[in-house]
Amino acid sequence: MSSPVVLINVFSVPQGSEEQFIKVWTEALELMKNEPGFIDAKLHRSIDKDARFQFINVAHWESAEAWKNAFSKPQLKAVGSQALFEQNPALYKVEVET
Repeated sequence: MSSPVVLINVFSVPQGSEEQFIKVWTEALELMKNEPGFIDAKLHRSIDKDARFQFINVAHWESAEAWKNAFSKPQLKAVGSQALFEQNPALYKVEVET
C-alpha cells in the first residue's frame, strides 16, 4: 500500500514578479485540486524580502505515484512553463512528529 507524501517545492522568484508567480501557482493549484490523490496545498511567502526562496509550497498527496501521475500531464507542465521562476520540488515523508 502506498504511503502519503509531502511535496515541498521552493521557488526563486525575481523581484517584481511575485504577483505573476502567485497567479501561475493558483492556476496550477486549480488543476491539481481535481487530480486523484491530491489532499491539500499551502503557499508560504517569506517575511524576509532578501530570502533566497521567497515562496515555499507544501502539499500533501496520497502517494508518490499520484503526484507523479498528476505532474506528468501536459496541462500542469504548461502552467509551470509560462512563468520565469526557478522551482525545486521534492517529495518527503514524515520522519518525526510531535
